[in-house]
Amino acid sequence: MVLARLTVESATSHTPEESVAIETAASRLGLSRPKVKLFRRVHGLDRLRTAGDTGVLDLVATPAAELVASLDDPARIRYLVYAHTIQEVAPSSVDVAALLAERLGLPDATAFALTQQNCASGLAAIMTCGALLAADAETGALALIVTGEKAFTPLAQLIPNTAIMGDASAACLVSLSGAGDQVVGYHSRTDGQYAEGLRLDPLRLAEFGAEYPARLAETILSALRPAGLTLDDVALIVPHNVNLSSWRRVIEELGIDTGDVFLDNIAEYSHCFCSDPFLNYTHLRDQGRLEPGRHYVLTAVGLGATYAAMVLRHGSAA
Repeated sequence: MVLARLTVESATSHTPEESVAIETAASRLGLSRPKVKLFRRVHGLDRLRTAGDTGVLDLVATPAAELVASLDDPARIRYLVYAHTIQEVAPSSVDVAALLAERLGLPDATAFALTQQNCASGLAAIMTCGALLAADAETGALALIVTGEKAFTPLAQLIPNTAIMGDASAACLVSLSGAGDQVVGYHSRTDGQYAEGLRLDPLRLAEFGAEYPARLAETILSALRPAGLTLDDVALIVPHNVNLSSWRRVIEELGIDTGDVFLDNIAEYSHCFCSDPFLNYTHLRDQGRLEPGRHYVLTAVGLGATYAAMVLRHGSAA
């Protein structure tokens, strides 16, 4: 395990300027007025961001370029991992990760994509990079993880009765020898019986929904155990933005207060695929709400179904 040394050195996120009400998205998706009321009144959605004609490479390059520019020596980046949810983010002949490495001026970085855990792929990428850096044992080496994709079709934008997807991107640098936010716990589980995701039959879909709160709660608690932590030690849970109603059920399962979970961005951005936990974490940081030495739990759930939770100690090595 690399948890004892793995740190998130820096992170940033990007949201397109254009913001639309969910009614605008609903019109494109062919949703009825009762369905729109479900998303607004029950699930707590209000608006989402759209990248318009901006291509996916431009969308993900924005936060990544910011982090690369912050380095005195970008050649320290040995790995570039593009973590995404939608498997077909570009034509099969287009390698987005390789193009991104070229755009960022990282010719020597090993660039590849990671996607099979769907919306949990971003957190999985941190652990993957930790293992790669540990195997290399190169002092000062970094990995750059980039998330972001466009809800370019109705099928990609809508999880029926659950979420409407928005556009956003994020990036983070991870290290085994830095002074950033230390990864002190991580847990993921995959329930493969739900691998068909959106194509599940109604009975299986209802079963997945019924199990969801307990499964995510168990995952969060399991991520805390390696560090000897409990929920009382957690300053805030930093969630994926699936919807408010799902999180209310998880909160009840955990026996915590609503204020213990950062839910502010659900109404503003909706669910942004892999980028949610990074988007929320950087917003908390920019608002001055992350306290040095305190623990924060990042979560994500990917259809299929993968549950993931990661525990960070903010500024632990500073």
